[in-house]
Amino acid sequence: MVELLQDKWEGAVSGLRLRPFPPAGATLALVFLLSALSGCAPWVQVEGPYRMDSQGCEVTLPAGWRRATTVGDSLLVTRDGVNLQTIRIERVAIGDELTHTKRKLAKGISPQDVAEVELDEVRSDQGVRGFELLQNVPVQVAGLPGFKLVYSFRAVNGLRLRRVHYGVLVRGWVYRVQYQAPARYYFGRDLATFERVRESFRLL
Repeated sequence: MVELLQDKWEGAVSGLRLRPFPPAGATLALVFLLSALSGCAPWVQVEGPYRMDSQGCEVTLPAGWRRATTVGDSLLVTRDGVNLQTIRIERVAIGDELTHTKRKLAKGISPQDVAEVELDEVRSDQGVRGFELLQNVPVQVAGLPGFKLVYSFRAVNGLRLRRVHYGVLVRGWVYRVQYQAPARYYFGRDLATFERVRESFRLL
């Protein structure tokens, strides 16, 4: 499932269709198509430090999870399948037009103003129903002033999802560190694992 709420993300696993996180750049179908054409496995096992030079960051990944190999513009990992939980790390350039609101983030914007723009982007996604904001607080991300959002929504198929969305603005980029899972059972089960991943996140 390679696309979040704010973009082209649609997944189909076990008969479910969900729209995961914000802007990325490929659908699940594209992941498997590219994998078939290249002969590469679409998912690989991960554990330990993972460096993303193209994204300017590094993170420590949990054992037993798998990473999508054909998502070049972000990091996507899951334990049981993308309809059950996903951790995603990506960045958006200041000045780029956002997918749904068409708004642009400006230089010098405060972390809380960035959070409000991100929330507007999620709410504007036509695939998001019954949006409910649960938390919006300032936090440190990679040792820098950032924000933490927690919200829930219903996917197109009616399943209620919950997402934790950390963000930080640095060097002309907004970094997103996000975790999403069905609100019942899976969200709580893997939340602590995600928080350890988030705590390990650092900029290069």
